[in-house]
Amino acid sequence: MTAAQLLSLLTEISIILIVLSTGMSGKRGDFLMLLRQPSLLIRSLLSMLVLAPLLAVVFATSLRLPNAVRIALVMMAVSPVPPFLPKKAIKVAGSQSYVISLLAMSALASIVTVPFSLDALDGLFGLSMGIPPIEIAKPLLKTVLLPLIAGLALARVAPGICASWARIVAAVGTILLAAVVVPQLVTLLPAFKELVGDGALLAIAAFALSALFIGHLLGGPVDEDRSVLALCTATRHPFIAIVLIQANFASEKLAVPAVFMALIVTSVASVPYVRMRKAKPPKPVTEVAPVSHPPARRSA
Repeated sequence: MTAAQLLSLLTEISIILIVLSTGMSGKRGDFLMLLRQPSLLIRSLLSMLVLAPLLAVVFATSLRLPNAVRIALVMMAVSPVPPFLPKKAIKVAGSQSYVISLLAMSALASIVTVPFSLDALDGLFGLSMGIPPIEIAKPLLKTVLLPLIAGLALARVAPGICASWARIVAAVGTILLAAVVVPQLVTLLPAFKELVGDGALLAIAAFALSALFIGHLLGGPVDEDRSVLALCTATRHPFIAIVLIQANFASEKLAVPAVFMALIVTSVASVPYVRMRKAKPPKPVTEVAPVSHPPARRSA
């Protein structure tokens, strides 16, 4: 096994552990929660899989950006929710059922929407569908759907054990992911220096803020749903984006570094929104005045 293959395997294991822990902390009915709320499901998929890609295309075609940044923006936008986002969204919004169901539904929908989006983008980038849909489905099944279902099944069979171990599994996955990704980011620093010019950082940050606004707006009247959808619209699965780039833009050597740069800039640009949502005071509970009863009559 080569070093690159080992890093890829460790990355997959870390993501599987994180998603498994999300399922372990869930409860019965979380997976299909959005199917019981079709309005929220439609708004969620519209925000993530339609409006965000359209916004990325507008940025890519209207701004003078390096070609690698244009490709990274669009490929990230057509990818599903990243599997390491749920814990962050749950911490900010506290809507665990929505986060779990959104992770599952967006992954299932992306098996169809990603190939369709690539075909629609053929005129913009001149790409040919260099990857069959099954190759998109494989990483989504392996790193999102199967570990999520396994975690939910474990939570139902052994809720006590899952309650104790979910955080530990999440911590192990997060530490492993950081141990794998951080050294790779260091090696990409020269590529980052080539990409930071021509307003690339500002454009990525503007896209992230715009996507946050779209998700927040379409999240509906429930504050928790707004926070979750905003984060999920702005942040996408970088490894799916890399698969798409390697299949369709292999000659663009800076496109993969641009994906990681976009992920970092989006995370930084999302910090003010996350802090604002955390700092928002809870809605006051309306107290019901006690009902006064007339004094009971004494019997003669």
